[in-house]
Amino acid sequence: MRKLIPMLILVIATVGCAKSEAPISAAAEQIAVAKDAAPAAAPRMIVRRANVKIIVDDTSKVVDAITKSVEASGGYVSDSNIWREGELLRARLTMRVPADKLTGTLASIRGVAKRVDNETITSQEVTQEYVDLESQVRNLEATEAELRELLKVARVNSKKATEVLEVHQQLTVIRGQIEQARGRMRYLSQIAAMSAITLDVVPDAIAQPVVEPGWQPLVVAKDASRALVSLLQRLATAVIWFVIYLLPVLGMLALAIFILVKVARRARTA
Repeated sequence: MRKLIPMLILVIATVGCAKSEAPISAAAEQIAVAKDAAPAAAPRMIVRRANVKIIVDDTSKVVDAITKSVEASGGYVSDSNIWREGELLRARLTMRVPADKLTGTLASIRGVAKRVDNETITSQEVTQEYVDLESQVRNLEATEAELRELLKVARVNSKKATEVLEVHQQLTVIRGQIEQARGRMRYLSQIAAMSAITLDVVPDAIAQPVVEPGWQPLVVAKDASRALVSLLQRLATAVIWFVIYLLPVLGMLALAIFILVKVARRARTA
């Protein structure tokens, strides 16, 4: 940029002499308006997250009911995990609901639960970050407008392509920073508009058959069945190997021994 500074000074001086009585450019007007305008009061942006653990009688029915309730309120289930622990069916759901429907959704979850084991709601205000990003975007756009004006003049007055390329590279950097800031703004808007709920669904152990703690007869029966099937498979495998592989080999060895013995007897007789 050291080579570019004298060129920019010369360009600005030339433009100032040539257009001393001309109105200011559109970009300069935008910068002046942006500086003089008072910042508007931004609405509060609050990101809410809820973690809930409920005890239920029937995990499958409760998951279906909650999913339908969330979809009816304009939300969706972003992640679902259902698994078994022994004979008990458990579930974990991650849901997104409109921020203004969070309270109603939590109430409907409590309504289908046998009892609520845990419920935590956290809030994070991101208004200041969003306002700072807006100011950053405005400043970057003003800088981008100035650089575009300089780029136009540089293309006309500069005789070196490297000087034009330097201005163009600065424009590319500024444009990347603008897109990055706008992407962050979109993300903040989305997570503030849709609250997140992480729900753990646990079956009530009291509703299950009464068995001795640590002993599950169905699990033991399944393990015994698997062991029996495994033993039968091994026996069947051994029989197959004996009939198809070992028996022919033993037959060939017996035949060879028989031939050798008979030849030896004939030799003795001769």
